[in-house]
Amino acid sequence: MRLPVWSRAAILLAAIVSTSSPLLAQERAPLPLTRADALLEEGRWAEAEALFYAQSERSSRDPVARAALGRFIAMKGAVRPGMVLIEEARQFGLDAATARELLAPLRAILEWRTAAADLKKDSTLTVRVPAEGSALFQMPLPRTGADGRSIVEPGDVKELVWHDVVDRGVGLDSLAVKGSPMGIEIFEALVPSLNVRTNKLTLHANSRSALSATGRRYQVLRSPREVLVLVGDRRVLPLVEALRELSPSWWQLDLPHGLLVVR
Repeated sequence: MRLPVWSRAAILLAAIVSTSSPLLAQERAPLPLTRADALLEEGRWAEAEALFYAQSERSSRDPVARAALGRFIAMKGAVRPGMVLIEEARQFGLDAATARELLAPLRAILEWRTAAADLKKDSTLTVRVPAEGSALFQMPLPRTGADGRSIVEPGDVKELVWHDVVDRGVGLDSLAVKGSPMGIEIFEALVPSLNVRTNKLTLHANSRSALSATGRRYQVLRSPREVLVLVGDRRVLPLVEALRELSPSWWQLDLPHGLLVVR
């Protein structure tokens, strides 16, 4: 039997989350904070980026400066290049435990991006208003077995499990618990867009689709705790708060390219 488009997308996502290791956001900053980090907090992102590069260039073999630059590049969406710099920092003397803490969530993101490549066509799902105000929306997943395969017949809406989608940095909680949250990072490579009026979520097979989308553009960064949006001059808000303030009828989040598009 051929599956409806929404079922194929939901089953793909269920397979991704069921075969991934749960990872939680970092509890502490694994690297010493620098002036560049302070500039990020102040919403001076362009200045912070320049300083991260300058710190690394000034002391090319300083493991902390190299790791900090790698972490920042990964925050902007360039996960693999960021990992390369962190691995170089390890060779230059970065503490092994610190390197593991920085690299583990980034490896998970790359795994999810690879798995998402199995979606060859755009797919649309109906989502719900989230149960928690700190979540973006609620989306359905079919129940799956230990092997990640769906154990639900296509169209059997009674067996769908609804999960709040959050923007925490690597926000994958234990999905073995019915209704537990899942992080948008799991399907970020599908650059999701949401029609707020119809509650239709589109997962895009073309990971560059947001680059040509029409609308107002805002820079985003993935912090260890959440996705941050630069909504104005030196004004940084968490994604959920930014969307609440911008009040768009449609939005698309492109974490791989550090971009939020709204209209």
